[in-house]
Amino acid sequence: MSRLPKAKRSRATSAKPRTRVLPAQNSTAFSLEGYMADAKTRVFNFNGRKLVSILGREDFPGERIFKLPTKVVESAARQPLTAALLPCRLGYFPRAKGQKVSRANGDWAFTLLYCLDGAGTLDLSQGRHRITRGTFALLRPFKFHAYEADPGDPWSYYWIHFNGTVAQQYYDVLTTGGKNTCIAVQSDLRFVEAFEKILGVFHEGQAYKNLVQASSVMHQLLGDLFGQICHRSAPQESTATRIERTLAMMRKNLGTHVSIHELAASAGMSHAYFTLQFRKHTGQGPRSFFNQLKIAKACEYLGETETKVESVARLVGYEDPFYFCRLFKRITHRTPTMYRQSIRKTPVEAGQPDTRHE
Repeated sequence: MSRLPKAKRSRATSAKPRTRVLPAQNSTAFSLEGYMADAKTRVFNFNGRKLVSILGREDFPGERIFKLPTKVVESAARQPLTAALLPCRLGYFPRAKGQKVSRANGDWAFTLLYCLDGAGTLDLSQGRHRITRGTFALLRPFKFHAYEADPGDPWSYYWIHFNGTVAQQYYDVLTTGGKNTCIAVQSDLRFVEAFEKILGVFHEGQAYKNLVQASSVMHQLLGDLFGQICHRSAPQESTATRIERTLAMMRKNLGTHVSIHELAASAGMSHAYFTLQFRKHTGQGPRSFFNQLKIAKACEYLGETETKVESVARLVGYEDPFYFCRLFKRITHRTPTMYRQSIRKTPVEAGQPDTRHE
């Protein structure tokens, strides 16, 4: 067996291992420059195309924001793994009152919004949409869109901008070719965990390994969303159907306390929007309507049983009998005792012998 010359053998053993660098796919395929023209105007030059965003308030207590530098995004777009799908900018805005964004020509990346609570409005060229709890909105690049928080019930929401060679395919399958931009899904902790994981990965740094991890989580997030869409058992319910479901929930829980927030969650709406839609549907606010159902049930107990007033109060979910009596009188204009007496005729009144003193 031949052996290397001594000098060559020495150089071979002393050589340090080289770090493998992935080759650039195409150095001219992706060009991006981003900057703030002023405090309210963000500008992107994407492959020579100028895109302008007009921003409202963007500073909220508890907010978290991360944006990859444009040079990092350009570099990632030339590497196979991160070129396929990459989150570039993302964040979380809690109770984002006064927040608004307007992009006349859209953004250079796809935009994904996920409403965690509250409400907001989304304007597209096709019309206006109301975004409520549990709703995703997926917006394609270079198309007009504007969105803002509801003034009375501002949303808490995650937002993410992403791009890549498979981003358009995800957009097509998730929105059915752009027909369903707003996607209402069941609340799922996995969505929140995905957003938080990407924020956490980027918080650790912008090394290539971090970009690959963020890309992987982005695939998982969009895949989970697609899974929810595929397994929905029925089309999106109408507002009337969701309100009727809360009415049934009230009737089944007359003996317990059910909060308005719980009813709103059952309807898949924010507290304020649920109250508005409930009043349109029934002519009353949800608390007033629920109290009337409870008092109607209390009337049945008073008329058909000998149950004490204090016990009747507990049977319809009121621990404080004095509050129950005040509420009962306000609704029926009689006290519980007066009501019971009024619907029960005495033997004399019924034409029967009075045996009370025999």
